[in-house]
Amino acid sequence: MSNLRKPVTRTVVFADIVGSTGLYKTLGDSVAARLMTSTTQLIANAVHAESGEVVKTLGDGLLAVFDTNAPALHACCEAQRLLAARSQRSETAVQLKVGLSRGPVVLTPGDCFGDAVNAAARLSDSAAGGQILLGDAVTEGLGLEQLARLRSLGAIFLRGYDVPIPVHRIEWDASWQNNQTQPHTPTVLGGGAQRLALSWLDADAEFAIEQSPVGIGRSPSAEFTVNDIRVSRQHARIDWRGSYFLLLDLSSNGTWVRFSGQDNVIALRRNECALHGAGEISLGARPTDPTAPTVQFRVVAG
Repeated sequence: MSNLRKPVTRTVVFADIVGSTGLYKTLGDSVAARLMTSTTQLIANAVHAESGEVVKTLGDGLLAVFDTNAPALHACCEAQRLLAARSQRSETAVQLKVGLSRGPVVLTPGDCFGDAVNAAARLSDSAAGGQILLGDAVTEGLGLEQLARLRSLGAIFLRGYDVPIPVHRIEWDASWQNNQTQPHTPTVLGGGAQRLALSWLDADAEFAIEQSPVGIGRSPSAEFTVNDIRVSRQHARIDWRGSYFLLLDLSSNGTWVRFSGQDNVIALRRNECALHGAGEISLGARPTDPTAPTVQFRVVAG
């Protein structure tokens, strides 16, 4: 029992390079490997500059911990800014998605365990390229400038969690001041979205928030009909939750969501997922099935 390590409270950062698999295909192994290494080192430098600890590198990202929230968030924002500046000077743009959570963790040589680690990884999975998502506990102890940059996304279901958790996004680039709102004022992920565009085969439709909920299914009475045997009559519903569109799976066979520019697929079975930006919704069949009925979605400005 004396060998058991005691949990310590830390802010956990999970940073992932977007589309690394595609980069290896387009650039070749040698060039892509050098790009991954230099990008990971850039992130690590930002972590070390704020007295954080890189627990381990992951090939296309890293896991890091900090004693407190503010330095962790500053390091993540700085890494995004440095990467964006480098991408402007390069022919190959690389994007980073980051998740932060805070809670008890068990630190071992070269690794870290705990629910906060899992939550940070799931937040990173849910982020779009160039975004930083954080759990509610990470907002504690932040300064006024960091608080002013926060945008609440409401409570969101993360993969592997039975209940939704409050999630925030931080604006890390200079443009945040042009659309500044009060701290923690809910806004749509991506900013200012008021309409939802859906398309499948030759069917296209656009819905205002006043037209929600939007039902998707095989039934002709659905707001958006997808006539495929694998699609339930009332397969899914998209609600407006005051600050974002929320997709709820109601089906027998499940729903899968993949955001544009991301390899990660979010599987839904009677649970929910916040929609942002653009992507694909596969109904009743996994997106790896080339015949899967797949609805393209896009959250657009009103």
